[in-house]
Amino acid sequence: MSETSTLPWLVIRQDEDGGRYRVGRCATRVEAQRLAERLRAPRSGVRPDDAGPGGPSEAGASEAGASEAGPTRYLVERLEQPSGGPA
Repeated sequence: MSETSTLPWLVIRQDEDGGRYRVGRCATRVEAQRLAERLRAPRSGVRPDDAGPGGPSEAGASEAGASEAGPTRYLVERLEQPSGGPA
């Protein structure tokens, strides 16, 4: 069995300028949606109570600004299967 038949759900990153990039393949739609949600989640590694270079308020503000801008979207799409019949 080929990979296209076992992993038909794609996670695609779409940039603000319209560029589209395949970032994941999954067996089920639910699995692909979970992956897209994880990719959308902010990842800073800095907890709000940790003091960064400018203190906790500066670290939190920079992370919030990055996640709210949202120029990048993650989409879930089913891979089109080629028809097996004659053309």
